[in-house]
Amino acid sequence: MRFNLLDLTGSASRLEAAAKHFDEEGFLVLDGLEDTVTPLFTPMLARAIGIADTEMKEFLDPFSAPVVLPEAVRQNLSRIDTTPELAESLLATLGPVLMRLVGPALHVSSNFHAQVKGGDAVAVAQGGGVQGYKEVQGQYLIHQDFTGARIPTSPAQITLWVAQNTSPDWNLDLYPGSHRHGMLCNQWVPLEDPWLQQFGTPVSIPAKYGSAVIFNSLVLHSSGKGGPCRRVSCDIRFFPLCGFLPSKPYILGKRPIGALREQLANTTGPTLRAPLLETLAYLGEDVLDPDVPEHSILNWANYLTLYLRRDADGARPWLERFVNTERGLDTPDIYTAKFHNQPIHLETLEHAKRAISALESDEANLPEMDRLLGRLRETSRGAPTVTA
Repeated sequence: MRFNLLDLTGSASRLEAAAKHFDEEGFLVLDGLEDTVTPLFTPMLARAIGIADTEMKEFLDPFSAPVVLPEAVRQNLSRIDTTPELAESLLATLGPVLMRLVGPALHVSSNFHAQVKGGDAVAVAQGGGVQGYKEVQGQYLIHQDFTGARIPTSPAQITLWVAQNTSPDWNLDLYPGSHRHGMLCNQWVPLEDPWLQQFGTPVSIPAKYGSAVIFNSLVLHSSGKGGPCRRVSCDIRFFPLCGFLPSKPYILGKRPIGALREQLANTTGPTLRAPLLETLAYLGEDVLDPDVPEHSILNWANYLTLYLRRDADGARPWLERFVNTERGLDTPDIYTAKFHNQPIHLETLEHAKRAISALESDEANLPEMDRLLGRLRETSRGAPTVTA
């Protein structure tokens, strides 16, 4: 299902329809971005590639001669710094959508990834430059963004995949509803692996200038079938308030906590409730729900509630039951080894408190958060490591 950004920002009913689709399927396709979102990335791409802005039209031509970019250029494209201007422009344009899908307190990833699919590039089984940054041009294998990360962030994070040109090749392939099965794969999975059959048929979304895809970090996805035509895209991520990130969160709206509570009271779907509950956990509230089903994304909010109270032993079972050992490929110890007992950044939560308290709201006093910050400042044996 496709949605036009103008409709979502101007119609509460259309925004709710999009949110429902996102909750159930794990993604939505946005149109109408050609004058707002899409052009924001083009000059930044030109600088990363090392060409003039006037040369980008030719570079974005899907029928350009296939070329493998030099490794230094691929490295530049793999991690382009997110400028404050880019972050603020995206929040201004996408604000209502982000508020509904992520909540009023959110981080914009400090960098974004650009991809120039095409040329003589092989399929890649991971990113981060391990294979000479060939992931920029090669075919991505199946993965989940949250489980494949090196540090914990939030399973409620979303990726905004912005097409920079229109191309018939190298589609974005997504498995609808796969986000509802919890943590499935730490490793990247070959596209022909029979394990994928249990998740149905993927949706293949071609790159179209002026369109973008928003998808949840637990959705299984990959690059689609390759071909001679060049596909250029950028992907940037948005996280709900997250103490595992050192960056300053942005606050949307004049009554963020009041809006959060109203939104939570009117939201039943777990994918939409998850970022709101995680935010409340970081604000010091006890959101523990003992009836959360196994593998549900809501297990992470339970994990945070106890972990932030320095009950690492009590938190760990909620992380373990988030892992789907029936449908997935991993045992829980893989995730406890890399996600458990990671540092909480005090300055991130301090900044959130100051930003929320500065707004005109009856909720500005945040006593629960004060108590949480006090506990996190304490030092005692066995407490989660905290950075100041």
